[in-house]
Amino acid sequence: MIWHIIRYLTTFIMPAFYKKIIGNNIGNVQIKGPVIIAMNHPNAFTDAILFTFITFPVRVRYLARGDAFKPGFISWLLLQIGIVPIFRIQDGGREGLKKNDEAYKTVNNLLKRNGKIIVFAEGLCVQERRLRPLKKGVARMVFGAYDYLNNDTLTVVPVGVNYSQPDKFRSTVFFNIGEPIAVKDYMEAYKNSPAKANNLFLHDLEPKMKGLITHINNKEYDGAVLRMETLCKRNRITDQGLNCHNLEHDYLVTKQITEKINQAEITHKETLDEFNVKSDLYLKEVRNHKLRDWLVDVRQSGPLNMGRVFTRFLIIIIGLPLYCAGLIGNYLPYKLTEKLTKKILKGNTEFYSSICICIGMVLAWCNYILWFIIVYALSPNILMPILICLLFGIGGWFSLYFYFYIVKTLGLLRAVKNPAIINELKIKRNYLLSLINKLEE
Repeated sequence: MIWHIIRYLTTFIMPAFYKKIIGNNIGNVQIKGPVIIAMNHPNAFTDAILFTFITFPVRVRYLARGDAFKPGFISWLLLQIGIVPIFRIQDGGREGLKKNDEAYKTVNNLLKRNGKIIVFAEGLCVQERRLRPLKKGVARMVFGAYDYLNNDTLTVVPVGVNYSQPDKFRSTVFFNIGEPIAVKDYMEAYKNSPAKANNLFLHDLEPKMKGLITHINNKEYDGAVLRMETLCKRNRITDQGLNCHNLEHDYLVTKQITEKINQAEITHKETLDEFNVKSDLYLKEVRNHKLRDWLVDVRQSGPLNMGRVFTRFLIIIIGLPLYCAGLIGNYLPYKLTEKLTKKILKGNTEFYSSICICIGMVLAWCNYILWFIIVYALSPNILMPILICLLFGIGGWFSLYFYFYIVKTLGLLRAVKNPAIINELKIKRNYLLSLINKLEE
């Protein structure tokens, strides 16, 4: 019951934080029978929460670090919403590892009822675009579950979660779900040698998971990939006849860019290093002028003239009343959520969205309850507070999109007023594009 309540309470919060949450091949985990979902883990509790959100009505449980289960209410709540504690030696020492026998029993009982459970196969959470080595405990859990169930339908489904920027408000999430792996295919090898079967299973699982994410080989070039995306991803999506608003298409081109960088590290390292440094300097200069790269790119910016700016300002004037209603009704919980999250985490980005979504859920509902009470106390009937809360809700969703329209319009105005700066930036941008062309030779 607790899980269902929280699921419905967060329905409006998660799409507010993340602009798009999409899953590819969701049917692969909604099949009948027991399923272990092997997933990468860049974003703390958010990975599992969002996956549960897109696979509904199928309920998915997941394993989480045992040290998060503090005695009392927190531990009770986590268990109620379907989280199973699993201990690493660095979390609870050898005593903690002994508790894992109970965790494995819980997992096996869930699978016996044809449940679905997420295992974060890397064993740790790091916000990087790469797959870390898989833990041997994953294979032991899989084969242990098969021994317990004696069920040939047990499958392992690899899943890659891809964020545009996991800790950023209004970023995107794409769950890339792979084909099910039948555990029964490994049982002959397991009977002959469990250790070799464990290694064989992980050897097969790792490339399948890596193929579902954008994997950057060298951490040194994480920024280079992001900057190349900024400079040319949208144009490449269009050039390939794909849709910029389709996250699967976005992922495909992002993966192409990532593979270009990985290859360039081997074949054109000097050029790649030059691009890495100069693209960073270029984008810093763009931001210093309070501009964005799309304003410098002719294909993305469109015509830079006052007529276009004037038209956009007229649209802003028309939309301003609803935008203001959204701000009045939602600004306080939005800012409080942001400030409280930063104060609690003190720079720990891995948990930013998880804590932000939890605090935001509580404050958002408290905010609307408070508005209802205030308006009801001042109005002659119950219809008025309902209408006001509805107005604030619609205005809040509208403002999420309209705010960026206003920001882009102000950026266009600055670009129109500073043609010399735009021309200077275009020269630098074109040079960076020439470096990208060299990387692809």
